[in-house]
Amino acid sequence: MTRIDTSGSLVRAEIDVAALRANAAALAERISPARLKCIVKANAYGHGVDLVAGSLFDAGWREYGVATIPEALALREILGDAAEISAWLYGPDTDFEPALEAGIELGVSTLGCLDALRAAAARTSTTARIHLKIDTGLGRNGFSPLDFEAALTRLSELACEPEAGIEVAGIMSHFAVADEPERTETGEQIEVFDTACRRLRAVLDAASGRLGDPRLLDVHIANSPAALTLSPLPGTSARVGLSLYGLSPLEDRTSADLGLQPVMRLVSQVVNLKDIPAGHGASYGLTYTAETDTRFALVPGGYGDGVPRSGSNRAEVGIRGRRYPVVGRIAMDQMVIDVGDGEVELGDEVVIFGPGGPGADEWGTWSDTINYEIVTRISSRVDRVPRPPGTR
Repeated sequence: MTRIDTSGSLVRAEIDVAALRANAAALAERISPARLKCIVKANAYGHGVDLVAGSLFDAGWREYGVATIPEALALREILGDAAEISAWLYGPDTDFEPALEAGIELGVSTLGCLDALRAAAARTSTTARIHLKIDTGLGRNGFSPLDFEAALTRLSELACEPEAGIEVAGIMSHFAVADEPERTETGEQIEVFDTACRRLRAVLDAASGRLGDPRLLDVHIANSPAALTLSPLPGTSARVGLSLYGLSPLEDRTSADLGLQPVMRLVSQVVNLKDIPAGHGASYGLTYTAETDTRFALVPGGYGDGVPRSGSNRAEVGIRGRRYPVVGRIAMDQMVIDVGDGEVELGDEVVIFGPGGPGADEWGTWSDTINYEIVTRISSRVDRVPRPPGTR
């Protein structure tokens, strides 16, 4: 009988460090000669940024991306000064000084941000290393083509001033439909991006090094879907998130198809078992009624832990290698499992998803969402721990 270690939280996310490193190596080989940027935003897609980033850094990976400046500053504390860290999501009134003092590279999408960064660089006696972000069709952050021309004009003006305060380290964008390889929009985005890259390099060449070396420009537009479907890969690096954690971003291909290993295994335990007569209900609203005499197992794990309530009466879990249905509504802290006449005992390990149970992809289907959300939503009260060796 497999029992869960009860020294920590009742629900635990076991992180397979070996699988994480293997995924990184496989992805880096696939995208070569482009470099791998490890995306660890949103607490490393729910996997625990301290554990994930620390493990990747120890394995030799040095380039990381997050969304927000607070995430970037926290990551700097974890990894120290040897890591290259970038962030790109912030507001118009953001205080950039802590980021510049910590050596964080920042994506820039507006002229106002460009000027604010230059002013912050002057106040902190630093140089702001920036990545110009171009909207090539996704419609989110980034300069529009017209605004990008205005940004290039502003950069040319800065190059003529005694202290530019700005170094253009890169240019970036983001694909909209790279997970659908047959779509023509990806090629159209690449054309827009290539044009922007040429225009930027011309400005950097004319600035004679005052804004950065165009030969060292980091060019990145590829995400996980692009890294897995495009060959050759556009750019000098790829920002890889979901597939780093062993999950597939492609609807018609599994992790195994892609040679990736899921990194997270979410586990709980059976804390109560009871015989239930036919006609008895389960959980709030009594949305499930036992058709025959059966047994219910109570399992810690609910939407307070990040287990989606929308999986109620649809999802399954694994106990001793066998699947059992989640019955009734998933509550904040717990769920009910109909184990029938299965060989289940108090203290048995319950695999909510991961090896020994269903996958995060299946939970995505049961919950009408995607695997990205299933892992990222795991809450802070769930301990992230290295998976013990041999528990694959």
